[in-house]
Amino acid sequence: MIADASKQTAPCNSRHPSMTGIDAHVVRFQCPNCGQDLEQTIGQIKSSAHTRCQGCGVGINIDANRLSNAAAEIQKAIEKVPPEITIKFYR
Repeated sequence: MIADASKQTAPCNSRHPSMTGIDAHVVRFQCPNCGQDLEQTIGQIKSSAHTRCQGCGVGINIDANRLSNAAAEIQKAIEKVPPEITIKFYR
């Protein structure tokens, strides 16, 4: 069996011990050069100025400040969600 290297990505489902809350969420995106599917946690993106595509090796710069602001807004929205939602069915 021959593995298709273009479909392989580094595993990002494991959580780094210092990552909590929104930083542990996985962001999926595609390489702008070759279209390779990539994924990293928000914490990994915030801790590094760029990443490399496993498919073609191109360097990818990610605006960590913009991502961090968006992540903070998402966290605020999540905190506003009630812990329980009741759904009533009518006939």
